[in-house]
Amino acid sequence: MNIADSIIKNKLKNVYFIWGQGKTTIANALREKHGFYIYSTDDSRNPHMKQANPLDQPYMCRNFEKEYGVRDFWELPAEVIGEREKHFVVEMTPMIIADLIALSSQYDRIICEGDIDYQAVVPVASHIVHLRNCGKPYDWFDRPDHESLDGILQRTDLTEDEKAAVIENAYRAVSGGENIIPDWVSELNIPNIDWSQSISISETVSKVESCFGLPKTGK
Repeated sequence: MNIADSIIKNKLKNVYFIWGQGKTTIANALREKHGFYIYSTDDSRNPHMKQANPLDQPYMCRNFEKEYGVRDFWELPAEVIGEREKHFVVEMTPMIIADLIALSSQYDRIICEGDIDYQAVVPVASHIVHLRNCGKPYDWFDRPDHESLDGILQRTDLTEDEKAAVIENAYRAVSGGENIIPDWVSELNIPNIDWSQSISISETVSKVESCFGLPKTGK
């Protein structure tokens, strides 16, 4: 079944997409100010993996660790991690859209923050912004909503040098998105807002509000 983009866009007219770096911080600030319901694509991964099937979502169902004979995901080659992530997000996006359509009938305004198939979403989205961190890069593994590397440090089957190699590989796999505007942002005509540690959160929130056409007074 194919559903026209115009129909999906109408269903998602009260959904606001935030992409890039700092999206969780800004989404939480907008929730406090405007009462948004927040949908995190990161948080939806595990439930969607349980719904996936090998025919329709082969990458979501593949056991890469078993295929490559490793115990930990971050032991996979960095390029394999990147390729798996790209396909995983594409396969998960229709599930995310289905969730958002259902939620849009329950909440007045929704923020969807997190990785998604940008190419697929732009034609059906009415509100999108990309955030770029122009300041000091953050540690991807230091965030509470991201997997930590403590499990690797605690392993007894690896030498200290092997642990260091796995951790270096993990950082290599998640690096590359800081301080740049990805090509797809300009190619898809997505508004970009720059921020840094020297810019207050409220100032960035104000810019996002202007981009989304939200009132500055809050609830």
